[in-house]
Amino acid sequence: MKRHYSIIVFLMVFVLLGCPPPPKARKKMPRIFGLSYSMETGKEPSFLIADDFNRDKIPDLVVVNSGDHSFSFYKGMGDGTFKDQLVYQTGRDPICLVAGDYNDDGYQDIAVLNYADQSIEIFLNTMMGSFQKTRQMLQPGKIPINMSSGDFNADGKADLIVTMRFSNVVVMLGQGNGFFDAPQSIPVKGQPTGVVVGDYNKDGVPDIAMALAGNGRTGVQILWGKGDGTFESSDVFKGGKQPLTIVSIDVNNDGLKDFVTSSNSLHALTTLINKGDKTFDSLKDFASGNFPKFVVAADFTGDGFEDIAVSNSTDDVISVSLGRGDGTFTYPPIYHTVDDYPQGMAVADFNGDGLPDIAISCRDKNLIDILSKKNMINPKPDLPEPKSPLGAGPA
Repeated sequence: MKRHYSIIVFLMVFVLLGCPPPPKARKKMPRIFGLSYSMETGKEPSFLIADDFNRDKIPDLVVVNSGDHSFSFYKGMGDGTFKDQLVYQTGRDPICLVAGDYNDDGYQDIAVLNYADQSIEIFLNTMMGSFQKTRQMLQPGKIPINMSSGDFNADGKADLIVTMRFSNVVVMLGQGNGFFDAPQSIPVKGQPTGVVVGDYNKDGVPDIAMALAGNGRTGVQILWGKGDGTFESSDVFKGGKQPLTIVSIDVNNDGLKDFVTSSNSLHALTTLINKGDKTFDSLKDFASGNFPKFVVAADFTGDGFEDIAVSNSTDDVISVSLGRGDGTFTYPPIYHTVDDYPQGMAVADFNGDGLPDIAISCRDKNLIDILSKKNMINPKPDLPEPKSPLGAGPA
């Protein structure tokens, strides 16, 4: 009797209220980029940068080829294509490179970090579309893994910062003629991996931010620049459980540079919000694909908020997560298929249409893929509608 009574009650409620409304469907985001061009590299391409090396206002590309101990230079043509690669031999197992004007001639040069040789080589720009290696072989120390460039002592000459995987970081001050002073060691509070340079407290002096991963303290540590080549060390801020790469990005549009780190083995990304007082708040980890390797940031949709693109090596995709302007990103990410085992990425307008494109090194295919936004509509994330002021009516 009780069972029959329950059925009757349910039917009465169903008739009075009708079917429950279906859950609101998430707005499906279209792909932002299309694969527009591919070009051959050396063996096992990884770290990748874009810059205007010949000062023709067209971005060029440089990638390290770890498998055959070289790097490849590609002159941009301005239409999304590139000239055939020029290959330069390096030390053993190059894993990182940065651009900087190391001999003060107005042209960007290249510094290459060789992991197996534990060395750095400087290739000076000849100003004729090629590079010439200097005689100096820099020896930063044991197990160098990443580096960046900036003017740390305010002498107008580009310097280098190098992370040593299980110990410290070293600064190598540039002499302005393509040569560098001996490395100066700076202790850190963990095992440094990725490194970026920027003015994170807006005092006009470049600072250094490092991701720390390993068995000790993990997260992000800042070296606050004093402008004389020395630094004040911060504490370690929570920034991912095993962060290997780090990117600077203003995630909440407050004019202060924040960070996003990627923890490869944990398939997680972490945002750190700059509070403007030399401290950072860590937000909850979020996902953007499996085995995230490198992260780049740019406003891909033209909505005024910076977004991120992540190379997911085992998925053979690039995932794009759109910034909401409050420190968070849309989910799920927008996936773009590329060639096998994507690694390094660089963002620039390669085809001259005023929209950002992405170059990706694909290690297992020995290729660089170009993802272009040409003739594609800027999608907008499904953000909540702004609330009207209390008491305000329609205009």
